[in-house]
Amino acid sequence: MAPTIDIIRHAEAYHNLFGPHVRDPGITPIGGEQGCASLRKKYPHADDVIFIISSPMRRCIETALRGIAPLLDEGQGIVSLLPDLQEVNASPSGTGSPLSKLVDTYGENLEKETVPEDWYVKGPDTKNAPDPDKVEVRAWRARQSIRRATRIAARHHPDAHVVVVTHGEFAHWLTQDFAGITNNRNSAWWPAEFRSYRFADLQYTGDDDDATLVEIDTPESLERRENYLPAADTEERKALQKQIAVLHVQGHARMAEMWAGQELEEDA
Repeated sequence: MAPTIDIIRHAEAYHNLFGPHVRDPGITPIGGEQGCASLRKKYPHADDVIFIISSPMRRCIETALRGIAPLLDEGQGIVSLLPDLQEVNASPSGTGSPLSKLVDTYGENLEKETVPEDWYVKGPDTKNAPDPDKVEVRAWRARQSIRRATRIAARHHPDAHVVVVTHGEFAHWLTQDFAGITNNRNSAWWPAEFRSYRFADLQYTGDDDDATLVEIDTPESLERRENYLPAADTEERKALQKQIAVLHVQGHARMAEMWAGQELEEDA
């Protein structure tokens, strides 16, 4: 076997119930906590987890800390923050918190040495802006980082698992699989859902500079996907699926102009 990457969408957060006006929301005390409890019950690979890598947004950190970390041995549940995994849009709910505030809340549980204080800035001239080309590059950078971490994990355990916690919309860009996206739905991932992948070329011995992720289509993994939708069977259909995802990001860019004129509450 080879190391596995288990990608998880965060559990239900306040913006899923009340809309995008809440700055960097955490998970909800009912749906969010239940999602984490379900994740703890369903996730079968705790003994093999070497790294937990997460978007630095609160809902992802909390999902990692409450959904996966409790399954691990004491001292192993440290969450490494990777800003490239953050949300796509630039609404208040899609905008993270300064690193210092995250440290105040979750400090001893975070690996954050390479994360800048203002990692979350999403102005039009930044690398995190809701622009389709920038989102695609950000997903590429994230895959490169995860592939490097997975190579390290493989040295410790040949069948290692690396847990990655991110956002529903960004998960499609990360995996390059846009199945299930529609004009009215920007993600086909349920809250707290996880899907398992392996790198096509973990050691990067060939031409896979894209760090392609290949889903592990086992009966068990498909059974976990309550909303499973098959991938497109032609290149034309794949291109159409991606184009719908691009239109969603372009819509976020238009909305970003509106959000830019509003003061965001740091303590929301």
